[in-house]
Amino acid sequence: MDALGQLLPLALLDTVSVSTLAIPVWFLLTPRGLRVGNVYGYLLIVGAGYLALGLLLLGGLSAVREPLADAIASPAGDTAAAVAGGGLLLLGLYYGFVKRDKDDRGDGGDGGKLTRWREAAVGSQSTARGVVTVALVAVALEITTMFPYLAAVDILDRSRQPWVEQAALLALYCLVMIGPAVLATLAHQIAGRALRPALNRIDRWIRRNARENTAWLFGVVGFLTLSTTKLYEHGMNRLTGE
Repeated sequence: MDALGQLLPLALLDTVSVSTLAIPVWFLLTPRGLRVGNVYGYLLIVGAGYLALGLLLLGGLSAVREPLADAIASPAGDTAAAVAGGGLLLLGLYYGFVKRDKDDRGDGGDGGKLTRWREAAVGSQSTARGVVTVALVAVALEITTMFPYLAAVDILDRSRQPWVEQAALLALYCLVMIGPAVLATLAHQIAGRALRPALNRIDRWIRRNARENTAWLFGVVGFLTLSTTKLYEHGMNRLTGE
């Protein structure tokens, strides 16, 4: 099971994403009237959403792999990759410096809206529609940053295992991905208020580092994408005089 050995580290990396950890912890910190069942429902929808997306990708990745490789190797594809890499690099700088400065000056102000979203999802007056909406929005927002998951799908596709086995491994990946949040929710049910100080520390750490982690993610992926292009190579050769 070489594929499983490659998938597990990626799944563990995905356990600390916004949708799989930050939002569930934020739910558990609801001051009063928390509906724990809605937290489980949210995690189920997130896991199912990732699984459905992965299965769709597995179904079409083999068919487009060679045409996509030819397109990327073309001059137009190389330019597009360079532009995408440069854009991600600039986006990382924006998140790391410009947007952080705006937030530090108090330009945010989304706290009330976020609180209403949490109440609609897991509060005493929450609805199934609220849970589904927050879960789908969380998955949709992470599509552009789900690099570990996309890498896992590619590993499965290259493994040439039967489709049923690939689907089972992908389902296991999604279970591992939401596992820590499920355990935290169970612990919250069992321990109650005794767990709140620990959850508060986790929540503070996530909020304190979320923007920096996002900036690094965009920056590193952007640089790696840019550095593999011929356009970048020609530019560096001109700068160094080679």
